[in-house]
Amino acid sequence: MNPRQHVQNIEHCVHGGCSIRGIKDFSVNLNPYGPPDFVFDALKAGIEEIRHYPDVECTALKTRIARKFGCSQSEILVAAGVTELIQLIAIGFVKTRAIIPAHTYGEYERAVRIAGAAVKKVEMPCLRIVPELIFEEMQPGDVIFLCNPNNPTGFYMGEREIAALVEEAERRDALLVLDEAYVDFVNDSFASHSYIRSTANLLILRSLTKSFAVPGVRIGYALGSEHIIRVLHSLKAPWSVSVLAERVGMAVLSAAGDEFLRETRAKILRSKRRIEPALGIHSDANFYILDTGRPSTDVRAELLRNGIAVRDCTSFGLPSHIRFSVQRDEDNELLIQKLREFI
Repeated sequence: MNPRQHVQNIEHCVHGGCSIRGIKDFSVNLNPYGPPDFVFDALKAGIEEIRHYPDVECTALKTRIARKFGCSQSEILVAAGVTELIQLIAIGFVKTRAIIPAHTYGEYERAVRIAGAAVKKVEMPCLRIVPELIFEEMQPGDVIFLCNPNNPTGFYMGEREIAALVEEAERRDALLVLDEAYVDFVNDSFASHSYIRSTANLLILRSLTKSFAVPGVRIGYALGSEHIIRVLHSLKAPWSVSVLAERVGMAVLSAAGDEFLRETRAKILRSKRRIEPALGIHSDANFYILDTGRPSTDVRAELLRNGIAVRDCTSFGLPSHIRFSVQRDEDNELLIQKLREFI
């Protein structure tokens, strides 16, 4: 039996990550100072709970998220990471097409294609998301996927730009999906969740795995209107969030988690003050994109031979660029040295 026609050529996205022992891995955008000890304490405390089914509603974690953002539990959906949420959005809300920036996280396009819809890519002059170019394309019923700060470019759209996008989505009756997987690494980010109460055309996605370096524990959540959350909840598989994942979520969304993130941002900012003048680049996130002027596959291979893994950005539509994350200072110095040699 053949599958549905539109899924016959669907492939997995390329992602970062290197499992070779002894390689310094700059290809994933994880907190280099995690996981914190209190995450392991939470896992140990919850180990006995694996004999029970998880709470389908994730009530304890939703209570903590609601308290953090001053919203109702009916405006929250907890899921097994942002990628699960992206798939649910595509199934539930993408009708005929979705709008995405030309160079961004590949799971948006993949989820839309799986749902059988079209993708409209919007150009990014100087590798920046320009709201006005999105306005030109936006139509009623569209879903717009935006990563803020954007992966892989690292640029963050501020409150004025997001406010304009929310206003236009509401005027056109489109759905703006704001993926803030890396916002915890942004200095002076604004409270985007404050728009949730005033519009039914915005959905915010948050990840906990990047900020606390726990990618093996799939945990994230969405903030949106009761109507949107109700639809996504109806589509979500039961028990996708394990008891241990909820335990980790409870641990990191705490005073200890807030303090850990404050310390992390300060350390990463100090590292970026060394990296940026050394390589002539800038980013608002915890990772950088760099035009090597050569095929990025070749640069990645050369660096790998020297014990360093970076992300080849060919799959992002940027075949001469690499992406690398901020790591601990001694590793950053090694990367700077090797990049100066090769590029």
